[in-house]
This record gives sequence, C-alpha cells and structure tokens, in this order.
Amino acid sequence: YASAAYEDALQVLTTSGTATPAEAREVAAYQFFCLVALGRSDEARHAIETIVKVDPLYHPSGAQASPRVLAFFEDVRRPLLPEVVKGSYAQAKGAFEKKEMPAAASEFDRVIALLDEMGPSQGQSGSDMRTLAAGFRELAKAATPPPTPPPPAAPPPPVVAPARADATTNGPVPAPAEPVAP
Repeated sequence: YASAAYEDALQVLTTSGTATPAEAREVAAYQFFCLVALGRSDEARHAIETIVKVDPLYHPSGAQASPRVLAFFEDVRRPLLPEVVKGSYAQAKGAFEKKEMPAAASEFDRVIALLDEMGPSQGQSGSDMRTLAAGFRELAKAATPPPTPPPPAAPPPPVVAPARADATTNGPVPAPAEPVAP
C-alpha cells in the first residue's frame, strides 16, 4: 500500500487469511484505502461495511487519510450504526441472561459508546436504549465477582546464626542469645 501499488496490495490482502478480528479490521482498512485510491467507491463501501461489522468504533486517523476520505468513511459508516447498536444490545442482553457478566458489561459499554457517537439524532428511542444499556451495565458490573486475590506468600525461613569457633576450646561456641524485648 505504501508504495502506491494498490492493485498488488489488494491482491495480497484478498489472499491473506485473518485469524483475529483485529487483523480482519486492519485488512479491511487497507482494502478501503486502496479502493478509494483506485476510485472504486462501491467496493470501498463494502470494505467499510466489513470494518463496521468487525469494529464499529473504528475511525481512520487524520494521519492515515485525507479529510475527503475521512468524510467518505463517516458517510458510509453512520447509516450502519443503528443496526450495529441493535445487534450489540441483543448480544449484550444475551450474555447478561446467560450470566456472562464481564462479556455483558463490555458489550453494554460498546452500545453506550456507539449511542454517544450517534448523538441526539436517534431521538427518544436512542435515549431509552442508552438508559437501559447503562442500567444493565451497572447490574452486570455489580454481579461480576471480584478477582480472587493471589495466595499469600510463604513466610521466609528463620535465619540461624552460624556457630563460632572459640580460640581457647578449639570448638564451636554457641551464638550469643538475642535479648528478649520487654
């Protein structure tokens, strides 16, 4: 991509497999940049959809893209967010019902972050969903058991002073007794 061989980069990206969601997002982002550079807007829209499905909170940085490319990305991303929020809420609620509280809290955090990004354009339904998500998030966090503390460290073994040899007896002399504190 950096060498401006966009077709070659697309070919490599298409044949490369991804193992993690982070890798899938990164591959889709490079595909998006290549497709925009080649003027293939419809395919770039599809790459944005892939990015939003994998990581709806992703935004290319200003260092990565021009303002025109950033605006194009946001113009495609914004209309996708309501469905992503509904899906994330359903996933969070499902985890909550299965008593998978850390996963539920994390997913409710995502719902709240996405609703905050969407702003007041969602009207009362967005405000209601935010209230529900915040309430369930707090319940999930309260139900999450605290991490178990590590077991206490074993006390160090007592230090025994070595025996001294006395010059007159040529034998070991016991170490002087420690004074007892009152």
